[in-house]
Formats: sequence, structure tokens, C-alpha cells
Amino acid sequence: MPKNKPRFSFHIETVSAIFIIAAVAAFIMSNFFIGFNLPIYLLAMSVAFFLSVFYPRAGLYASVFLTIIFERFFTLSAIYIGKVEYKFYPLDVIILAMFLGLLFEFLRVGKTERQKFKVSGNDQVLLGFILLNVVYFLFSVFVIKSSVYLAFSSLKNYGFYSLLYFLTFWLVRKREDARRLFHFFSAGALGVIGFIIFGIANGNGLWTEFTPLSTSGVRILAFTHGLYLSLSFVALIAFLITKKEQIGKNYLSLIALIWIVGIAGTMMRHLWIGVILAIFAIYFFIPREEKTILRKSLGRFSLIFAGAMLLLFYLTAITPHSKPADFSQDVVSALAERGSSIARASSDESFAWRELVWSAAYHDFKNDPLLGIGTGKMVYVETRSYRDFIEVRNIHNSYLAVMIQLGLLGFGMLIVFIYKNMRNLQGALAKNKDRFYALAILGVLVTYLVALFFQPYLETNLLAIFFWMSLGLSRNITLGRYE
Repeated sequence: MPKNKPRFSFHIETVSAIFIIAAVAAFIMSNFFIGFNLPIYLLAMSVAFFLSVFYPRAGLYASVFLTIIFERFFTLSAIYIGKVEYKFYPLDVIILAMFLGLLFEFLRVGKTERQKFKVSGNDQVLLGFILLNVVYFLFSVFVIKSSVYLAFSSLKNYGFYSLLYFLTFWLVRKREDARRLFHFFSAGALGVIGFIIFGIANGNGLWTEFTPLSTSGVRILAFTHGLYLSLSFVALIAFLITKKEQIGKNYLSLIALIWIVGIAGTMMRHLWIGVILAIFAIYFFIPREEKTILRKSLGRFSLIFAGAMLLLFYLTAITPHSKPADFSQDVVSALAERGSSIARASSDESFAWRELVWSAAYHDFKNDPLLGIGTGKMVYVETRSYRDFIEVRNIHNSYLAVMIQLGLLGFGMLIVFIYKNMRNLQGALAKNKDRFYALAILGVLVTYLVALFFQPYLETNLLAIFFWMSLGLSRNITLGRYE
């Protein structure tokens, strides 16, 4: 008689990723309770390192999930030996292990198989950008005597984490690989729902103190978690309009609504703008019947959200002096203030700070616009009531930060690289290649391209890594690997 096959089975890379997540999560949680402990760190990171060497894709999946859940506590957790701090993060350990695993694979396979590691002309543009950052680091440290710490940070963010583009391109080669990657990303985004619930119940989101508001109000969700949900939301929109079956769509719509609450609760205006423009971009590239599905989905979201707001107002009205009523009023007034401040940017403190810092940075930049001012530099800003030295890498506009530091030369290389990837992705959409993945990545990249104007995304690893990964996925989409 034939043996019954098990109903569920797990791929070895999925199991390895789960072990990596468990080990690193145990280390991070121990930091919360007992502080940094070197033996626990060595044990956890040894597990993560060796599993990522043997199964590099598992390291990639685990990095995605750990970044979404633990954000800076995974991506920016330094090593402490004695009283010395070493900024070598758990994310860095896994990235190096993945590269080592790919190196072993490259040496092991034959000449024909090595073709999958081949780089195109546009890939070489990014390699040139990375090499330029190495040159700028050496020049900035040894010639113009910039801050070694700041210059190295710029090198790491522009030159090291951008290598995730190649890691994703080389590792996520098949549709099954992409599916697992999206599953781990989705699992992390579902986990963030717990943070939303906590933020609503607590009246203030967890880890929101790292990004204080420039206006009144509180965040129910940290900015970084809001970014991850924004990317998840536009990907879910792509899934809803390309999924032919109706089964499960109501549950997905409910998840999307919860994510909308979280994104709104971050009070990050540029995320709202980015998501809206990403949906417009998706709408532009889909056929008429999918346009109808998208309009109906957005209409359903709007009606349910409006109903929830009316219920909230009703409960507030009948219990005007309760804590939930006070919290609801604070949230509504804060959302209104943050939203209306977009139309009156000149009176907003954060916009005024940006204008001040950008003007000061441009004053230094115009002395040599082709080559820029170098990395590791600071600019001095002054008003009647405010004086400070601001790191150029932290001027809250990644486009400007790259241009000011690396000049039009470095900025041009980065823009050419992004532009060619977007054009290739557009070509894949025109040919109806990999419909869901192409639309999802398009939405993610458009969200990022808008957001880069407003925060130091490329200068912060926990914000930038999904940008580089998405570009790597778009490269594979144009090759038709996920069809």
C-alpha cells in the first residue's frame, strides 16, 4: 500500500532561517534584560554565521524577518568588549557569511554554472559607485582629514550594504526563492500588528522615542515599522489585484486595513505620500479589469475606515472624559495637524530645519559640484536661536546627501543605476512578465524613491537594505526568472 505523505514539509533553507531567527532573537532579548553578554553573542552569532555560510538564502530570509521585527536592535547592535564598542552588527555577520557561502559555491561549480554570477553593464555602474566610495573614504580620511568614524559610516552604508543588491540577485534566482523571501517578509509584517495593538493600548508606540515628532501628538508605531508596513501594503495591493481566486481576500483586506492604521499612526507624512504615489504607479501599469479591482478594493478600504472613524467619534462623544476618548481626540488632532502641515511647510519646524541644513550644505558643495565635499564632513548651521554642527550624511535627504558628499559624479552614477533598473522593470511589465512580483517591486521602489527626499534612508542600514534588495529582485524580474 502507498504510504501517506506528510501534509506539511519544510525546506531545509526555511528550517535554517528559523534557527537563525531563534538564535539571534534570543541574543537580542537577552540584551533587553541583562545587557550585552559576550558569550551569548558569540553562541548566537556562531549559529547564524555557520548556517548562513552553508545556506546563504536562509541568512537572507532571516535578515529580512529580524530587521522587520527588531529593526535597530538587530541592524545596529554593537559588540562591547570591556569598555570598547565595536560597530560590527549582527546584520553584518550574516551578510559576510552569505558572501562567503556564495564564494564557496562559485569555487565549487563548473564554468557553465558560474554564468549565473555574471554582472551586466548596469551592475557594473553600481560596482563603480561602490569603488568610488572606497576612493572617497581613503581621500576623506588621509587627505582632507575628515572624521574617520563618519567617513567609514558613509562607506559602509553606500558601499557595503549596497552589495545586498548582488546578494539578492544571485541568491533569489527562482520563483520558489522569491516566494519564500516574500513569505518571511510577510510574516514579519504580520508580526508588526502586535506593535500596533501595543501602541494603541499603551497610548504610545514601542521604540518611537528614537524619532520624536516635530508637531504635537504621539506615534502608535515606530517610523521604521511604518516603513516596513508601507512596503508590505503596496505589495499586498499588487497581490490582491493579480490574485484570481477570491478565497482569503477578505482576510487580506482586513490585514491591509490594520496596516493602514499602523502607517497612519507613525505620523510620517512622507510615507503617506509615498504609498499613495506607489498605488498610482501600480494603477498606471495594470490593464482595465485590474484597474476596476483596485478601485473597488480601495473603495472598500475607505468605507470600512470611515465607518471605524465614525464609531470612534461616537464612542468619544458618549464617554467624553474617559481615557480612550482623550487618546482618540489626541490621535485625530495629531493626524489632522500632521496632514495639514504638508500644505504649510514654511511654518513646520522639521521643514524649516531641513531648509536651513540644506542651504548650509549647498554652500560648501558649490565650491566643487563635480566631486563634492567628501565623506565624513559636517556643516555648521546657525540662526538666532539655534546653532549646531550637522553631519552631512544626516541632512534628511538621501539624494542631497549623496550629491553633496560624492558630487555630481557619484550622484550621477547612482541615478543612472536606479533609472536603468526602473526602465528594465517597466519593460518587464509591458511584456506581462512575473505580474505580481513586478508590480510589488514597482510599488516598493516608488515608495522608496519618494521617501529618499525626506529622511537619511541610504545612510541608515535598517532603512536601506530593502531598497537594495528590491533592486536586486527587479534585476531578476527583467530576466524572467520568476515566471
